[in-house]
Amino acid sequence: MQIKKLKYYDNEYKWDLKEVNFLPNLNLLVGVSGVGKTRILRAIHSLKIIANGASLNGVKWDVCFIADNNLEYTWSGEFETKESTISIDENQEENDQVKLINEKLTCSNKKVLVERQNSEIIFDGNKTPKLSPFESVVELLKQEDQISPVKESLDKIILADSESVNKVWRLPVSIFKKFESSSISALQQSGLPAPIKLAILYRTLPEEFNKIKEAFISIFPNVLDIKIEAMKDEDIPIALSKILREATIVSIKEKGTKSWIENISSGMMKALMYISELYLAPETCIILIDELENSLGVNCLDDITEIVLDNRKSQFIITSHHPYIINNISPAYWKIVTRKAGLVTVKDSEYFHISESRQKAFIDLINVLEDEADLEEE
Repeated sequence: MQIKKLKYYDNEYKWDLKEVNFLPNLNLLVGVSGVGKTRILRAIHSLKIIANGASLNGVKWDVCFIADNNLEYTWSGEFETKESTISIDENQEENDQVKLINEKLTCSNKKVLVERQNSEIIFDGNKTPKLSPFESVVELLKQEDQISPVKESLDKIILADSESVNKVWRLPVSIFKKFESSSISALQQSGLPAPIKLAILYRTLPEEFNKIKEAFISIFPNVLDIKIEAMKDEDIPIALSKILREATIVSIKEKGTKSWIENISSGMMKALMYISELYLAPETCIILIDELENSLGVNCLDDITEIVLDNRKSQFIITSHHPYIINNISPAYWKIVTRKAGLVTVKDSEYFHISESRQKAFIDLINVLEDEADLEEE
């Protein structure tokens, strides 16, 4: 999948993203703190959430993308806006849902596949039986041959959230049994979180796991080996035995030591998760990374940035404040984010006449951001 254009509006928070044109491989969102870079990633990820049946209060979207079948689709829609209320109601979950006011899905030949106006849905020219007013047509009609490529493509939007990864996680036996005989491709397409994929890979496809291990050791040459195994019963407190029954933990062995180290650093863990996310992501997916540099040591930045730059099968949309990352990515891939009140604008570096020379480009960028900040204050 590849996003070409996106417009997004959140009426509840009065946040308006003007139309953004994305590059097919790499997009680096740069701008001052608080300008809306992270919210852009969340807006893109919300497309996947909506496609899976979520109801988002006050959200309006219009996205153009190329699906895995190489056809171009435009999908737009709008949810009603409800005032936030506190209710003690047994049907609270249903009350929290908001209805879709309108929705439209067209294909590259401008053919309207599905159109919704309030409670009426027209699919392929025919009125459907009454369907849920809270769920998108992509979710409701995902079994249809004309809609399934759209659903499958939107499911390939991945938010690489290594900040929330714990050093201990569960690998349910049922999940392991389901994928224990799977190929690397099936595991990549599974939709499982990266830590779960990594734990399965370690147990079932050691040769493939070694590729991730080698990449990790190239960043941390003091590391000799990695293992990802279930916690031993004697290491689990009795009070937590039920919770940690299927717990999995990462351990490393370093040069000069004979014992395995379980309490690895957060920087090491984040680097391992980034490598795993990139290696175990399905082909032609969209990978969203917020502030790539967070928790990564200086020794990691070079290697992780190279992994991203070398990947030309996926579309990356990344935010960063770090001079090293910005300087090592050509200005041709920069998307400069500015904001005035609730209106967020994203423009290419060419719009601001930023130099093509990387040495001068960063200085130009700083000047542009300072000028935009001054305008916002006015």
